[in-house]
Amino acid sequence: MQLTHFRVTKYRNVLDSGWIEINDITAFVGQNEAGKSNLFEALYRINPYVTSETYNLDEDWPVDDWGNKDRTASVCQAKFALTPGEIESLCGDAVLPGPKLASEGEQTSEEGQADAEESSEPMSALPSTLTLIANRSYNAGPNFAVAGDLANKFNADKVDAWAKSRAPKFVLIQNYDYSGAQVELDQLATRIKSVGFHKLNNEEQTIKIVLDLAKVDIQDFLAKGENAAGRTVRTFDKRAASAYLSKQFRELWTQKEVTFHIEIDGPTLNIFAQDDAVGMPVRLNRRSSGFRWHVSFAWKFTHASQGQYKGCILLLEEPGIHLHYSGQRDLIEVFQRLSQSNTVLYTTHLASMVDLAYPERVRIVETLDKNHAAIRKGVVSSQRAPMAVIELALGLTGDMSGLLGTRQTLIVEGGDDALILYKLSGILRAGGKAHLSDRIYLWPARGAPNTLMYAAFAVGHGWDSGVLLDTDAEGHLAKKKIDGQVLKELAAEQQALFRVLLLGQAAGIRKTDAAIEDLFDDLFYVNCVNTAFGLAIKEEDLPVDGSDMITKRVEAVLVQRYGDKTLDKRRVMAEILRQFDGWKQVADLPKGTATRAESLFKAINNAFGHTSV
Repeated sequence: MQLTHFRVTKYRNVLDSGWIEINDITAFVGQNEAGKSNLFEALYRINPYVTSETYNLDEDWPVDDWGNKDRTASVCQAKFALTPGEIESLCGDAVLPGPKLASEGEQTSEEGQADAEESSEPMSALPSTLTLIANRSYNAGPNFAVAGDLANKFNADKVDAWAKSRAPKFVLIQNYDYSGAQVELDQLATRIKSVGFHKLNNEEQTIKIVLDLAKVDIQDFLAKGENAAGRTVRTFDKRAASAYLSKQFRELWTQKEVTFHIEIDGPTLNIFAQDDAVGMPVRLNRRSSGFRWHVSFAWKFTHASQGQYKGCILLLEEPGIHLHYSGQRDLIEVFQRLSQSNTVLYTTHLASMVDLAYPERVRIVETLDKNHAAIRKGVVSSQRAPMAVIELALGLTGDMSGLLGTRQTLIVEGGDDALILYKLSGILRAGGKAHLSDRIYLWPARGAPNTLMYAAFAVGHGWDSGVLLDTDAEGHLAKKKIDGQVLKELAAEQQALFRVLLLGQAAGIRKTDAAIEDLFDDLFYVNCVNTAFGLAIKEEDLPVDGSDMITKRVEAVLVQRYGDKTLDKRRVMAEILRQFDGWKQVADLPKGTATRAESLFKAINNAFGHTSV
């Protein structure tokens, strides 16, 4: 069962959210007090991990509608899509009497067809898609039913029972604090036995999860500590557990290499963290709050895909708030991994927690009159507070969005692309050649995958704009996504305001694949590589790899001949930019560069309606 939509009504400042579409990962962006937490708390109780959680009419009813309190009012609804296997199972359990079901396209027998004609609720074939809708009110629920016209073909009670035994649980995480202080295992064991896992505090849950991940049984550890032989075995257990946790953490934290050491003296457990560059462990409680936060989060949600939260829908409030930018980017990668086993929804007001490669994941939470919440799909809002987050994520500062809205804007894959194009345009202009129109502003993204967010933003604001993509696999994929996700549903006149250009075709580069570096001739780029790395690569050393992209061909030589893992394009680009200073006129440009650049600028200008420059 996959959550696809939810709707919240009559709950705190949410009068009616409308149906909110959900992805595997969905980010709710908005200012404090906009209503993000209210949405999550309402949704959580549709099928909460802690089953005793309910709504409180006297606390949760909207204060500006207090006189109309209604205990029967629906608070939250959620739609779940079923897999083919689940459809077959539900139909087998709960469909009303009728002919024997057949798979779609399979013909029923004449006898079955006759039964169908006599039955008031016949179903002669398994539906290819089926959606269940869950509903919870202030005083009842949750209950599940089949959505749409097929509802009358099922036994409602059996549908509800079937769904409740299979629906994913919701887990709401609002507290990530973890001190890293020592823990008395005997006391923790007693707490677990008396209250259960879900009523442990965050500190206790984190330690329990650490032990679960490391396959450490508390009672077994305590028993081993009672004699010398047991303590010896426990030493090996501790080392194995420490190695496992260190490996798990390194996969999620890329800022530095860290090794963890679990130490147990009697019933007392301490966790030490050692920076590999320093070589001396310190107790975890002496590390920064951001580091401890990531430790708690990483272990807790590694556990989500393996332990008690496996398959659950995770509702995370403001994750990453204590982390540095690079830690926040690591966290987005953690979400990506979690989405293979869990649906992840999170709230944020941090620009760095918005993944530019996936604008379809963004839901903006706005504040309307009387502080009522409204939810908008996409990356455009009429309100400054949520838009500030999106604009900052896109590198817009001050009133740049207003400036770009009055210009013709061309999105390029990166800052290097913009620098090179502006430099070449200036030289060609001075030589009386075709150059980039003064009306066109280059807006750098951060790689082809991120251009999707920039395109969605520009199209959403109705800008006269476009995007220039490398002619490679990433560029073609970005074009496909922009065509399918951003432009598909627009009217023809709106589509005309956004152009998608591929660099290779526009510049007349006769290569299968081409990037900004392919505006120069191959020998020039090879010489820049040699200067940057102190090498002596010759043009004839380059392989013909099928792509013809110069960076890929150079990288192949560096990997095969010099043992490098990748080509450090930044070092090469630094050398190219250094040589910029010597280019004053068209004749100074590398061989063929002027011709390719002119062709590119003409294509860009023509796309924006400038037939001559």
